[in-house]
Amino acid sequence: MTIGSPLGLDEIQDKLQPEWSRDEGFPSPRLRGRWVNVYDRLDPVAGFDSRLANDYRRGGREEIDDLNEQNHGAWRHDIGKYMAGPGLRGKLRELLGLVGS
Repeated sequence: MTIGSPLGLDEIQDKLQPEWSRDEGFPSPRLRGRWVNVYDRLDPVAGFDSRLANDYRRGGREEIDDLNEQNHGAWRHDIGKYMAGPGLRGKLRELLGLVGS
């Protein structure tokens, strides 16, 4: 799970390993499970290119679940605000296998 990540920015992607490409950017086989990317469009770190599914595909297919979790206030890049969001908490429960518990 990434939260408020700048990985969508070209300046960050330019620093990735030479074998990285948008069609093969998913970090397989290191990441075997799901990748959930949580963002707020107004987060100053993640907001300029907040969706990652189109940048880190596996075999040309989008594999990342991008979740828009709208925070509040002037400063949106705050882990406390993200963690208070019901969408993030629900996805975290799913990833941890706690759904229905």
